[in-house]
Amino acid sequence: MNLLRCRAFEFCENRLSLDAGRDTGGQQPYGFTVSVSRDGTHWGEPLARVSDRSFTQDAVFPGQTTARYVRITLTASGPTPWVVNDIRLYGDGPDAASTLQAERATSVGGVERGTAATGVLGSGNWVAFRKANIGGKHLTVRLDPACARACSFQLRLDAPDGPVAAVVPVTGNGDWQEQSVPLKREVTGAHDLYLVAKGMGRVAALDWLTIRP
Repeated sequence: MNLLRCRAFEFCENRLSLDAGRDTGGQQPYGFTVSVSRDGTHWGEPLARVSDRSFTQDAVFPGQTTARYVRITLTASGPTPWVVNDIRLYGDGPDAASTLQAERATSVGGVERGTAATGVLGSGNWVAFRKANIGGKHLTVRLDPACARACSFQLRLDAPDGPVAAVVPVTGNGDWQEQSVPLKREVTGAHDLYLVAKGMGRVAALDWLTIRP
């Protein structure tokens, strides 16, 4: 059993984000639990269990949690040793600078979620992340295009028809790729993020997105 223990800090949060980084060669944990303690000796039952694999994995607590110590226990290992690049605790929505996995979106419109990505979004379909904390200028999206021409993803703020913050062109067919574009203007603070597909039909499947400086 592999343990990762953080101590000597007080927190009151409802979500822990474990970031393995995108350049770790598949060294993400395949499953883990999160427990907390007030004294570092007495630990209750795990507050959260995570069993999927992605660059960034969110463990959502059942409610606002106050503690001083946090313990992450590996429950399912992969073919290589697991790596932790960053651990973040949140009391509200996700950090857009982390990797926002499409299959863990707050809500979707018109598309199915798979175990590691979405299905192909058609024109007008969307993926949403509520109350994401934004402090960057560049949007990066990993997608699998299914459109020959004149398709895009629009990043809209606070509603599927809200202000357009960025437009990612989508072309090609059948190869996962990363597309990066600058935001039309710098956006800060917490916003609901909607990635909306636009085109004449099938546009693309979505893996993840991030907004960074």
